Amino acid sequence: MKKVLRKILALAMVAALVAAFAIAFAACNDTGNTKAVRIVYYADGAAVQAALSAGQIDYGIVGEPAATAGASKGFGVVMDLQAEYAEATGNANGFPMSSTFIRGSLAANKTFVDALLAVLNENVTYITENAASMTRLLQSAGSTSAYPAASIPRCNVGVYSAAGVKADVNDMLKVLNGVENVPDSVYYDEAQATEQGNGSGVLQLYVPDGAPALAVAKLVAEKDTLTVAGYTVNVNIVPANTIAAHIAKGDGDIVIMPANGGANLVVQGADYKFLCSNTRGILYMISKSEGSVSPEDLAGKTVGCIGQGAVPQYAFERILAANGLAIEK
Repeated sequence: MKKVLRKILALAMVAALVAAFAIAFAACNDTGNTKAVRIVYYADGAAVQAALSAGQIDYGIVGEPAATAGASKGFGVVMDLQAEYAEATGNANGFPMSSTFIRGSLAANKTFVDALLAVLNENVTYITENAASMTRLLQSAGSTSAYPAASIPRCNVGVYSAAGVKADVNDMLKVLNGVENVPDSVYYDEAQATEQGNGSGVLQLYVPDGAPALAVAKLVAEKDTLTVAGYTVNVNIVPANTIAAHIAKGDGDIVIMPANGGANLVVQGADYKFLCSNTRGILYMISKSEGSVSPEDLAGKTVGCIGQGAVPQYAFERILAANGLAIEK
């Protein structure tokens, strides 16, 4: 009888140990490295590619045109974040990225705003018809990026109205910047503007290097002849990590920068209006491996990403959460 009891107790202990192990394993599977993704943020696509080459990360998230240009360095696209975002959120329109902010006094002038929007719309056709010359043209204005012709359609350059992207931008501001209620005054309102006729002089436009510069290529190409409601617009292509200063300091008449970043500065009191977005959903995951990966494949991996505190972080974290993946702390 004692032997039977001892055997029963031994079996019970084994069962308890197995159960405990299973619980621990399940917990690890939910919150530990096996179901978590480590994210390392970098200043730009070039830094992400360097980290990939050095084996410091498993995958990298970059925008266009860097994703296409990376093919010459042996990098291939393994995930389309726009498609994954649409799957995760049901929003097939993608996420607004670079956006145009104009000084308050210019936003009050409907004559100027209409003229600027007309040029931005004409630019969409211009970059398509002149895709092969974009690298040479934009590098002449200070860009350090390459713009392969094949990347131009994938940069999703357009003129996306403030009204059309407001809900997405407001959600980004809530998630990334902690702004619960975004006043409508952040956005350009045609009803608040009046026809004031043409002006004169030179306006300074600042735009970060990369795909956002494509949105003003026509202004670069025709800088000596093209005016916007009487104004000459001088395009300055600058490093992405310096762009916010031109709204914060107020030295830019027109500034193109990440949607949430610029809007947050306006919320804080910068005298600008959110006019439109210029690019939507241009993020891709790259790797030296071939084929494609799904979000589930990222569990336990390290991903390098551009845009901390901006749209890339927002979009990637939405994708991870929708697929049950945590972020390694």
